[in-house]
Amino acid sequence: MWDVTVAINSRVPTYLGDPSYKRRLVQSIADGKTADVSLLTLSAHIGTHVDAPSHLIAGGKTVDALDLGILIGPACVVGFSGRGPITEEFLEGAGIPAGQERVLFKTRNSDLWDMPEFQNDYVGLNVEAADWLTDNGTRLVGIDYLSIDAPGNPDLPAHHALLDNEIVVVEGLDLRQVSPGRFNLVCLPMKIEGSEGAPARVILLPE
Repeated sequence: MWDVTVAINSRVPTYLGDPSYKRRLVQSIADGKTADVSLLTLSAHIGTHVDAPSHLIAGGKTVDALDLGILIGPACVVGFSGRGPITEEFLEGAGIPAGQERVLFKTRNSDLWDMPEFQNDYVGLNVEAADWLTDNGTRLVGIDYLSIDAPGNPDLPAHHALLDNEIVVVEGLDLRQVSPGRFNLVCLPMKIEGSEGAPARVILLPE
């Protein structure tokens, strides 16, 4: 079993403009209380998380309504060693089978988790790559940093291309410990009613 989830703490980078993580004890054993109780403040898109269609689409499906059948099942981890972006041309030669429902991208992004500040020089997908995945039958796409979109386009075209087709987006994976290949994916976002996204615990199992 490989846990590919980023630990949520005060050092984890957050996407530009997103709230950072804060935790404080509102009840403490050290102060004579029966139990420790924490108050957490965090973005729904912190660390390893799932984007639901309603993240960008008014009235779209929220994270609590996502089909668990999409979030659990066979997945392909695809290695990409370039500087980015991931393109349609790369995907055509990557050996992704037709109808592969879950595709995760392992890139140089995984090494960025050692840096507490958000790094804008990350690898994402261009819109043609997102369209290729849609046409290939993909239902879930994951990547190892905080945006599926390549940097530099505030309109988030890759997000739109995927979420408009109800393809689940998983961001913030830590794939340093796994090699490209085939696995079974378990991706369980918090069941937050009405939310456009949620932190998730994500593991990979042998196929």
